[in-house]
Amino acid sequence: MPVITMLSPKGGVGKTTTALILATEIAAQGSSVVMIDADPNFPLARWAKKDGKPDNIEVIPEIDEDEIIGTIDAARRRADFVIVDLEGKASARATSALLMSNLALIPIQGSELDAVEAARAFKVVRNAGTARERPLPFAAVLTRAPASLRLWTRDLKAVVANLKEAGIPMIPTALAERGAFRGLFSIGGTLAEMTNADVGSLDSARINAAAFRDDVLALLEEGAVA
Repeated sequence: MPVITMLSPKGGVGKTTTALILATEIAAQGSSVVMIDADPNFPLARWAKKDGKPDNIEVIPEIDEDEIIGTIDAARRRADFVIVDLEGKASARATSALLMSNLALIPIQGSELDAVEAARAFKVVRNAGTARERPLPFAAVLTRAPASLRLWTRDLKAVVANLKEAGIPMIPTALAERGAFRGLFSIGGTLAEMTNADVGSLDSARINAAAFRDDVLALLEEGAVA
């Protein structure tokens, strides 16, 4: 079953939030999902202990760097999707996870520093594709973006333009800066279970998350056909 790996050498770009949004939205369609939490702080494992985790989502804290290949292999045999949330640095564990992946997603925010750091991640992904002798599909994910294009800063527009010019594919749907997305970790559960009393602009967050999920699944399908 498909393995989707999230990586970024820079912390604070919304990598784990992106992983959780994708997992919960895929699970909402009825698919089983295993999330492998390879972040040393184990934020997904903490989310899983809160009320509201869907029964078709399993979270595995990956502690042993040497075991991640076996962990991913076992997970993909029993789940429809596997999502790996890597630590925010290049490592042997990251390389091993990429070798097992069908798609790599690199979250990025709209600053030049983020773009420079993301370039390192793109290189790691390409090297993994070379090592396994077949390209590894990948894409950048714009996170914490203003909800309206009219509010995009000049820096953000420049980063997006530079990525496109460099031939870096991007997920069409950017994940906006939403209180509902942050609330997944503080409240627990999923967007479907939240109420307007919990967070604001909930309907917009749900639409944004579903569109992002559909874009990722379409990219996965393209990679499978290729």
